[in-house]
Amino acid sequence: MFPVKGWSVSAEKLKVETERKPPAAANPNGDAAAKPPRKRKRQQGVPNTVTEANLSDLWGKIIEHKKAPKLDKKAKIQGDDPKDQKEKKKQLKSDETPAQEAAAGGRATKKNKEKQVAAAAAPPAPPAAKLTPLQASMREKLISARFRHLNETLYTRPSAEAFNLFQDSPEMFSEYHEGFRRQVDVWPENPVDTYIREIKTRAKVRFPPRNARHDFSNPIDSSLLPLPRTNGTCSIADLGCGDAALAKTLDGPISQKLGLDIRSYDLQTGGNPLVTRADIANLPLPNNSVDVVIFCLALMGTNWVDFVEEAYRVLRWKGELWVAEIKSRFALPKKGGKAVVAHSVGNRRNPMPATPAAAPSKKTKEIKAAEKAEAEEAELAVEVDGAELRKQETDVSSFVDVLRARGFVLHKELGMGAVDLSNKMFVRMHFVKAMPATKGKCVVKEEKKNSRDLGPQGPFNKTTKFLPELEEEEGANINEAAVLKPCVYKLR
Repeated sequence: MFPVKGWSVSAEKLKVETERKPPAAANPNGDAAAKPPRKRKRQQGVPNTVTEANLSDLWGKIIEHKKAPKLDKKAKIQGDDPKDQKEKKKQLKSDETPAQEAAAGGRATKKNKEKQVAAAAAPPAPPAAKLTPLQASMREKLISARFRHLNETLYTRPSAEAFNLFQDSPEMFSEYHEGFRRQVDVWPENPVDTYIREIKTRAKVRFPPRNARHDFSNPIDSSLLPLPRTNGTCSIADLGCGDAALAKTLDGPISQKLGLDIRSYDLQTGGNPLVTRADIANLPLPNNSVDVVIFCLALMGTNWVDFVEEAYRVLRWKGELWVAEIKSRFALPKKGGKAVVAHSVGNRRNPMPATPAAAPSKKTKEIKAAEKAEAEEAELAVEVDGAELRKQETDVSSFVDVLRARGFVLHKELGMGAVDLSNKMFVRMHFVKAMPATKGKCVVKEEKKNSRDLGPQGPFNKTTKFLPELEEEEGANINEAAVLKPCVYKLR
């Protein structure tokens, strides 16, 4: 304090000066003292560290602002503290109702409840990785390529090799039928569905009286014929069944109601209890034990004729054989003249230099004019009359002849309907075991008769030659397996 002239202030009214805290250091820029930084509150449930396991969850929660899925009461309980574990157990006990405890078989033991607590506290399993459109299309192409390779293998090998192949690698069976199902989805109609409808319809038809005679001049529809039965039951053998769609659809109470006994056979079961693993050229069935045999796109091996002979063995007399095959496997109608292949040895000639001044003869002009007129007429027949092209025709006569030699004939009561060509992709045929086999393993050879049984002339009695043996000698050089062409794919 110091005196000032003209002022007289008593010192009693002055306040005592106290020490103040030193001011905070100013910013280097000369600004006022900065406020202390406030700590940002961390969001609940966000971990401190980022790992590979929680990266996708954090990205969806923080960046994309996705809400976490609501968990059950049992899943919300978390914590590793012993006190928390006790609270979890109490809460689980309170949540369980007496009915749930009774359904669980009474009170659970202490260990079982601890396992339930651990299972409830465990985090949910991560979702399966989704494929990009490019990856999905590549996967589809790989499945199709795998199916084509296996399909061609089955067509170009005997059934014994295919049986051993699927026995060594059972997963190939599943891969093949996964590709096959994708092919079926594209088809306008599956032949198996047609057979299922036919079985359901014909199983309800009753047999006509024994004295009734059928007029074969008036063919009837297959849906009006009753199924062949033995002791009231129609036993059906589905050979080359695949996924056993026939047995799946008609299994259970339907088969009991309709009186059906369906047996399915294929090279591998694929985990299906309805399928029996077997080579369909050697079935585990006794002779004359089946009423209907079905080959639905199943004549695939190079020894498909053996399949037909095995079907003849297991079928009873007047039993039926149903065949469905792709039209492209059958040969086209043969023309009357003998056509020479352009690259064959018999058609090769020495190249002769053509005379430049040579004019076409009159006969050559007439031949060309006739060919042109025939082509125009065929084109008009397609456009005007709706006639199909010759290339689209299917000739099953050779196939029918092969089966006739094995004892199968077309169903007489169906008439022309025994061969159904109405589908654009498939041919369906109905055969009956109605004659003795003249070829194959089912031929019954006549035993040599003793001289005592040859009549009064003894051994000098002349016997007639057996006609089937002559037919077998005439067709011995024919490759019957080539009647059905294998499905071979072009290299891509």
